[in-house]
Amino acid sequence: MYFLICFMRPLYLSFMNVRLVRIFSTCLIFLNPLTITAQDTLAHIDPSKPTNFYDRMTNSLEYNLSGKNKRTYGYRGNLVWASSNQHHSAHLEVPLLYATSSEKFGLGDLRFRYYWVPYKDYSKKPGAFGFAFDSYLPTGSYKSGLGRGRWIASTGLSTAFVFGKFSAYPIVSYLYSSEVTEASKGTQGAEELHGYMIQSIFVYKFNKKSYVDCTPSFMKNSYSNAGKDDLVLEGNYLYMIKPNKMQIGCFFRRYFYGDATTLRASMRIYF
Repeated sequence: MYFLICFMRPLYLSFMNVRLVRIFSTCLIFLNPLTITAQDTLAHIDPSKPTNFYDRMTNSLEYNLSGKNKRTYGYRGNLVWASSNQHHSAHLEVPLLYATSSEKFGLGDLRFRYYWVPYKDYSKKPGAFGFAFDSYLPTGSYKSGLGRGRWIASTGLSTAFVFGKFSAYPIVSYLYSSEVTEASKGTQGAEELHGYMIQSIFVYKFNKKSYVDCTPSFMKNSYSNAGKDDLVLEGNYLYMIKPNKMQIGCFFRRYFYGDATTLRASMRIYF
């Protein structure tokens, strides 16, 4: 009996090893498609299209030059919430600025934006259609040079046209600016203003990591030019240094008739 046990034991161990290998191999066969599926669900996000919404936080260093002597610089935070179905997004901008004219530091004008895009199919023309709302709250001190001293709101319609790496996003909006109550009597452009804004965001996507956008705008009865018309040009360059997580970039804006320029260097984090 002892001899039989000694003879059978190696055969049994060999059989068990073969069985374990087969079980392990079978598990790998079934788990491998699951792993690939999990990786595929982590699709590369595409923030080059303004009608694509993602939760994110943008931290910017900002410099503003208005006229000859009015300068402000500081920090601007921009927090974005996006719905899971990609139809809604809300944006809140919080500027903390230093005004050289008054040597005062404080909160600038808060900015709140909301977008609703119920239709989106980039394979068609147009590729998206939605509603846009943009506003500035007079939280910054007008006398200290940290704010405009008025409520500003615009509401309008947006659409999208995508042609491969190039895309365009026209927006037509009604523009309202309240009276500047802190302004001296007779200040030009301090009265309540009603106008409109026509703009289009043009985007060129270099690759999955980087893109540039340019936004020319025409503003009728603009708050930026004492109630007169103004032409505005904005530009962004953004580069994804960590896929789906982090971007760095720069921003430029120029009010041509209002004689104001803004420069920013930014880092954007996606959640």
